[in-house]
Amino acid sequence: MKVAIGFNSDLPVRQIVQHAVRAEGLGFHGLWLHDHSFARDALSYLSAAAEATSKMRLGVACLSPYTRHPVVLAMSMLTLQESSHGRAILGLGTGFPMRLDLMAINHEKPIAALKEAIEICRKIWDGQRLSYQGKVFSLKNVKSIPGKAHSNIPIYIAGWKRQMLALTGKYADGYIAKGGESRQSLARIVAEIRASAQRNSRNITDLEIAAYMLTLVSKTKDEALRSAKKDTFVNYMLSVQDDYLYEETGIDPALKRPVAENYFKGNLSESSSHITDEMIESFTVCGTEDQVRDRIEDYAESGLNLPILQPISMQDEDIANVIKAGSAIISERAVA
Repeated sequence: MKVAIGFNSDLPVRQIVQHAVRAEGLGFHGLWLHDHSFARDALSYLSAAAEATSKMRLGVACLSPYTRHPVVLAMSMLTLQESSHGRAILGLGTGFPMRLDLMAINHEKPIAALKEAIEICRKIWDGQRLSYQGKVFSLKNVKSIPGKAHSNIPIYIAGWKRQMLALTGKYADGYIAKGGESRQSLARIVAEIRASAQRNSRNITDLEIAAYMLTLVSKTKDEALRSAKKDTFVNYMLSVQDDYLYEETGIDPALKRPVAENYFKGNLSESSSHITDEMIESFTVCGTEDQVRDRIEDYAESGLNLPILQPISMQDEDIANVIKAGSAIISERAVA
């Protein structure tokens, strides 16, 4: 198991790059950035990090073929692969339907869109001149001007629907789970990917299973839980988490209703008061450094082999604590 660091787009590019440089120096395997339609651009972060780092892989999760045409996707990732000397990873997903609706973007046939995007990207990276007629995308005589990619660009699927997991097992190089999956839900995801891989004469070991781990490290577990409950993103995540995820984790979905009702009314304090310790412990990784390590080991038993530690708090000290905890895990793994 390797360890990566991940961020959303809350911080300026320079600060993220500084954290990436520090994490690389401590042995982190990769830097991952979210893409969000209305925030800073994830590829811009990774392009800056490509110049400041030399070893860590640079992954983006996820880019959508609905907002970036597959040809644009292919060329953007080819450029990142070139500037990073072979360290780029494409996390591919459809994006949230609600955000696509806000931009009046048609998002029909999502599985076909992902499959066609994979095919188009790989053919362009292979240097082929491509004419293509799919259910979603069509091309006529397209070819990469700089030529083929100098090395393989892995494609990871980011999506939790069963058809997307089947697509992962058949076509992808890996899978990346969103922040907020429980150990139980990740085990189910891995089982479905494994079954698809076997149906297509592949092995689950052919794929890397990555997941964002929403992480907060404090001196005590109680302190970590209190801090996480107050966090805006944690309140949002627990509000929009599907009922079936609560159910398979053993939590009554009714418990999220007062969280969601108050969060979407803008009453964060009241929303936080309804979050239970069990919710935080199930869907995030919070506690002391040792407890965070133990939780990551629990997830590893569910099939995770690339935890992406995403700091919940964007305060410098809290980010430093997450990086320190990840470094301890890396060191222990190296000794083992």
